[in-house]
Amino acid sequence: MSYLTTALFRRATKASIPLQCLHGTVILLVSSLFLFSSCHQALAAPVKIDAWVNVPYAIQYGFGSYNVGGITTSTYRIPITGCFPIGPEEDNLTLKFTGYFGYTHVGFETYLLGPKLEINQDYVFALPQLELLIPLESGLILKPYISLGGGYAFNGQARFGGVEIAAKDSYDLLYAAGLGIHYEQRFEPYTLYLGSKLGWAGEEAFDESSDQNFGTFQTGVEIRRPLGITLGDKKPDLAASFIYYRFFPAAAFSMQTEAPLKIENQYEFGLTLGLAKPSKLWFLTDPRIGASHRFGDGLTGFRLSLGFPF
Repeated sequence: MSYLTTALFRRATKASIPLQCLHGTVILLVSSLFLFSSCHQALAAPVKIDAWVNVPYAIQYGFGSYNVGGITTSTYRIPITGCFPIGPEEDNLTLKFTGYFGYTHVGFETYLLGPKLEINQDYVFALPQLELLIPLESGLILKPYISLGGGYAFNGQARFGGVEIAAKDSYDLLYAAGLGIHYEQRFEPYTLYLGSKLGWAGEEAFDESSDQNFGTFQTGVEIRRPLGITLGDKKPDLAASFIYYRFFPAAAFSMQTEAPLKIENQYEFGLTLGLAKPSKLWFLTDPRIGASHRFGDGLTGFRLSLGFPF
């Protein structure tokens, strides 16, 4: 798992003195903080608090925030896309490039140790992805993809009482690969979209932090309908979607003094506004905007949705 900072404190009767700070970071994490406290001249049992972020999950989450185990993770991710025909014209193959660029802020607070323990860290990442669009006679489009990028964790700080400790900046390697399927069918005035994706995503730390990875299966449906109005020469539409997520092995999230929360199944409902006839706006292909609600297995969050992800 990725660690933001590991700190060792010893608290005397009236003072907190930092003894050691081990910087092992990969991205946004507060690893373990041990507190040894004295009471009536007797040394109490160590209190261990685990707080770390599941990096691959935070990045694929997209544009939004969620809170689990006292950690609030907010990610802002923007895709920049471009499509390029390849091979003979009769093959109708297209290579799609998507650059995912984002920023994540992680904040953690707890009073389990008495005084407030607060940890914050920032993280930026770039994850370029290449996707080959292979149309089939059945109307299905196969989409094998591969992603390779990296992230940089910085501005990590831990505050406990009057003590403040800075975490060392760090880098990590991000990767993903898999196969997607897309299908669409018109039923005037509706358009039905179906999609599925099977893939693997992970993060490799460039320090002593543990690596993270998991497999994921996603499948969803979206229905679009024109709103019946015209804005200039554009006709907007409204879409409703549902997506199911399955993680294997289960995606793990720290829960302070408890065993990690393991998530296997999640569900997401969303609404988006877009254009009935897909077009390109700046660097976005078929731009859409809306909101979605993801929940399941103890983790709930809201996202800004930029379209059907298949």
